[in-house]
Formats: sequence, C-alpha cells, structure tokens
Amino acid sequence: MLKNRVLEALSVWILSMALLLSTGFIKVQGYVYSTIVNMLALATPSIIYLIVRRDVLTNMLKTLKYLRIRYTLPIALIVWITSSILTSIVDIYYPPPTWYIEKIRSLTPSNLNELLIALLMTWLLVAPVEELLFRWILLKPMVSLLGIRAGVLLSALIFTFSHLDPWNVISPFLVGLAAGWIIARDSSILSAIIIHGIHNTVTHIANMLIIF
Repeated sequence: MLKNRVLEALSVWILSMALLLSTGFIKVQGYVYSTIVNMLALATPSIIYLIVRRDVLTNMLKTLKYLRIRYTLPIALIVWITSSILTSIVDIYYPPPTWYIEKIRSLTPSNLNELLIALLMTWLLVAPVEELLFRWILLKPMVSLLGIRAGVLLSALIFTFSHLDPWNVISPFLVGLAAGWIIARDSSILSAIIIHGIHNTVTHIANMLIIF
C-alpha cells in the first residue's frame, strides 16, 4: 500500500515536471507571466491528485493547526545564511557562466515595485505550489515507507534536481531538508511554506541590493 502511494507521488512529480518543461515551448515574456505559467503547469497534477485522493487533502487540512512558527523563522534564516555562505564558496571554484549571471540579473527585482511583485509571486504561487508537491504529496509517503531520514533526504534530492540548475543546488537542497524535516515531524504544510517563502524573500532582497 505504501509502495503504491510512493509510486503515485512519483507519477505526479514526473507529470508535473513534464508539464513544466513543456512550458518552454510557450513564448511568455516577463517574470510575472512566466512564473504564473510555470506554477500552473507544476500545480495542475497536484490539484488533480488531491481531488482524486481526498484522504491526502483531508490529512493536509487537519495539520494546518500545527503551525510551528517559533521553529520556522530561525530555521529559515539559518538555511539562508548557510546556503549563501556555501554557494559563495562553491562559486569561487565553480563559477557560473556569464550567460547564467545575466539571466539571474534579468530575473532580479531592480526597484521596489518589482520586488513587491516578486514577493507576491513567491508567497502566493511559488512556495505554496512547490511545497504542496514536494513536501506533502511526495515527502509524506516516502517518510512513511523509508523513515524520516531517508524520506527527507530523498525528497530534498528530488527537489534539488527538479530545479534543473547545476549552479543552484545548495539552496534548494537545504530548503528541502529543512522544510522536509519539519513536515516529517507532523507540522503544518504552512510551516514549510514559511521556510520556503522567507528564504526566497531574503534572496530577492539580497540579490537586488547586491546587483543593483
């Protein structure tokens, strides 16, 4: 039974990634529109799965009250600081190419209005959609089958791979570990969303200050 749930979750992930990759054939201009299109593609299989598997949705809703806010805030900041330091060290020995840096620059908010838009996208779309898929649909059955350590580690690796970004592996991996651990400890999915959202928020602000 647990193996079937893991296979179901992996199927949802594979379908989500296939839809996400297919958006590359859609010519969408701008950060906002591309984010909306990408997140809708990523979210669609998860939403369908929750409609079919009502018990997964019910269990998620039941845990909403177990928000561990006093843990999520310091964890999120520790993850961001650690990932920033490690990424800086890695960049010294494995610097990203110029085209990649220019791409990051183009996606980085350059003023307050763009920053507010980026934060809205983070909190309303990116964090909720990714946490639903990777830390609830995918992680929970893995933890039940493999245990907390193996389940959290495997889901964090899948989350990192799903970014398809060889120059950005430390941040998603650490976010995956932190958010996965707190979800595996029977916390609310909101805890994972907050960890993810804070990490992205601080990253947006830091990138804007550094680049511009």
